[in-house]
Amino acid sequence: MRQQLRSFAIRLVIVVVILLTLGRVYGSTIVAPMLPALIWVIEAVDDRLRVDHAFIVDRSADTVIQLKVTPIRMLFLGDRMLMPDAQLHFDPTTLLGSVLQPVILMLAIILAWPAVRLQVLPARLLFALPMMVFLLVVNVPLGFVGVMQDFREYLPAAPVTPLVYWNDFLQTGGPLALAIAAGILVVSLADRWVGLPVVPEAKLT
Repeated sequence: MRQQLRSFAIRLVIVVVILLTLGRVYGSTIVAPMLPALIWVIEAVDDRLRVDHAFIVDRSADTVIQLKVTPIRMLFLGDRMLMPDAQLHFDPTTLLGSVLQPVILMLAIILAWPAVRLQVLPARLLFALPMMVFLLVVNVPLGFVGVMQDFREYLPAAPVTPLVYWNDFLQTGGPLALAIAAGILVVSLADRWVGLPVVPEAKLT
């Protein structure tokens, strides 16, 4: 068992390094077409917000996604009411790598997990597609909404929405935990679908 785990760990590290390198080189090219979908999710989750701009920009050694978001409806913050104002807007940012990181880890687990039949790999990738969409939706877009709904620093008495707590979870390793769970779930579903045990007892190396 120890040898099996060591073999899996080595493959996992190799695949992660390869995918992270590709993500760093082609990250902007991959994420840029996703920005309209990111905007749609944000506006669908909180229809009081309108995303005016979403773009990728280089800042020092980092590449970030920058938004300009304008409230278009009244925001009720406890006993206070924030009226829409052309001069009022949010400017949340996040690292570009935050979008791809959980997807990369999930794919690395799927590709590194041992398989005794070649046809299980296409099945895993097929099951991975909806999981990729899930990870992309619940990570950065919902995190952005959570940031813009978080007024705890300025109005401690204001009610805290569930997405604020969700963003707290994302900021404390949540995307990686979700990616690991998604990777294991995809492997389990795909291997059972093709009639294989999830962890083969033989030929693991």
